[in-house]
Amino acid sequence: MTPEAETLKSMTGYGRAESDWEAGRVTVEVRSLNNRFLEVSVRAPKDLLFLDNELKKDARERFSRGKIEIYVSLEGGIRGFAVDLEKARQVLSALEGVAELSGDEVRLEHVLSVGDVIRWNEKTDVKGLADVVLSVTGQALDRMGEHRVQEGSAIQKDLAGRLENLRNMRVKMAPLAESVPERIAENLEEFLKRIEKNELIDNQRLEAEIALLSQRADVCEELNRIETHLDAMEKALFEGGPAGRRMDFLIQELVREVNTIGSKAGVVDLSSIVVDFKTELERVREQVQNIE
Repeated sequence: MTPEAETLKSMTGYGRAESDWEAGRVTVEVRSLNNRFLEVSVRAPKDLLFLDNELKKDARERFSRGKIEIYVSLEGGIRGFAVDLEKARQVLSALEGVAELSGDEVRLEHVLSVGDVIRWNEKTDVKGLADVVLSVTGQALDRMGEHRVQEGSAIQKDLAGRLENLRNMRVKMAPLAESVPERIAENLEEFLKRIEKNELIDNQRLEAEIALLSQRADVCEELNRIETHLDAMEKALFEGGPAGRRMDFLIQELVREVNTIGSKAGVVDLSSIVVDFKTELERVREQVQNIE
């Protein structure tokens, strides 16, 4: 990989973040899997469903492909409670005075049975909680992004090596391909010599047919296009940004060209390289399916 190369991003990754808030703890986990397009889903407590669109928007602004799942958990809930300790002390003191008169013992349930010692908190700072959830989600998405970059870097190195393998195979094809038209012409001429005594053969028409057949067997154009597509693959691999769809298209073009060479070749050595080329190209396709 060249020093100036931009790192690819994988479509698979994981991130997790958490933070305390006034009534508990917010935890966010995010996962990303391969997908042709960008698909974001959110699973959160019903009290936080109003953040669904904002959480999805945050993910869409960071990534362009992948199936992203955001899981939000909330410890404490929005509707919590608070104990008025000062009032509890006052109640306890009063009850102890009564207990001395009656000879009874004051227990916790006696204190809690007095109204307003425990107050349900119906005025949770929902905006503050929303800010915490959005912040924690952003941290989790950042960590998933880092994970995707790490995996993308490994894929990038693997693809660079495989593209080099394909270039080497293309180089080996070239001299073999150059001999294909000549071999076809020689084989055809040899065949026709066996029926030379057939006076119905028009020699001028025969020469034209041999030339046409040799031209159709010429795979130089296909080899040139393969080189062009490999150059484009390498550019997409290192120029940065989403490259998966572009590379997938180029792979389809490479398959088309190498299949054409295989159908024209008719030479054992060249056909063998074509098979190896297609096998390596399939490995490239499998890796490309993992990148953004």
